[in-house]
Order: sequence, then C-alpha cells, then structure tokens
Amino acid sequence: MSIHKRSNIVAIEALRGIAVISVVLYHYSWFIHPLESTFLRKGYIGVDIFFIISGFLACYTTAGSTPSLSHSAKYLCSRVIRIWPAYCIVTILYVFTNYIVNSTYPDSWALIKSLAFLPQSSMGSPSYGAPILDVGWTLNYEFFFTLSLALAF
Repeated sequence: MSIHKRSNIVAIEALRGIAVISVVLYHYSWFIHPLESTFLRKGYIGVDIFFIISGFLACYTTAGSTPSLSHSAKYLCSRVIRIWPAYCIVTILYVFTNYIVNSTYPDSWALIKSLAFLPQSSMGSPSYGAPILDVGWTLNYEFFFTLSLALAF
C-alpha cells in the first residue's frame, strides 16, 4: 500500500474514532441529563459521519473493480460476514437478557426482521420502527446501501 493510501486510511480511522466518541457521549447524555438538552445531544452527528465513511470506503474499495455477478456476490458476502454475526449475537443476547430480567420476549417475526435488517414498520425515519436492538436501525440503512451497491455492479 502506498504512503498516500495509508494516510487516507489513518484519516478515516481518526474520523471513525471521533464518530464513536460522539455517539457514545450522545447516548450517555440521556443518563446524566434525561430531560434537558445539552451539547452532548449533538453527538448524533457521529452516525452521519459513520454513513459518510461507509459510503466513501465502499466506493474506494470497489473503484476499478470489474462489474460482474461474482464481484457483487463477493462484496455482499464480505459485508455480511463482517457485520451480521456480531449483530446477531448481540441481538440474541439482548433478547435472552431481556427475557431473564423482564420475562418478556419479542415475537418471532420481529426477531427475524431485526436479524434480516428489515424495518419493523413504516413509522417513519430515521428508524422506521427500530429493530429489537434499537441501535441497529443504522444497520438497516447500511445494508440497504450495501445491497444497492452490490446490485449496481
């Protein structure tokens, strides 16, 4: 990898770090000041940064690729393998923990839709009826974009 390409990746990692910190602070702000708006509430911008990084990296890593069905399948599989297993495990652990603590569990269809990155309802943006693990709404967008890009190949 050339020095120029390496510096681009380092800059992206720095942006990713800023995004992570801002999103964590946003969620933390609801615990320290549940009813009042604070500067930390602007941390939602980290989600936008993640979407921008994701779009950039998708274009950057696929630039110059030969459009083909096999390339589309490889790209789609690599994205699913990178994200879905961890999301699946955390979602199932959340359901299990929620059942133990509250004796409640979601219906099977809600769990299937959550694990398939499908919106739960047509309630409106941004979450369109959040999945069981409600922070997973961003992955619904991420995988819609991933599928769209793979189909564009």
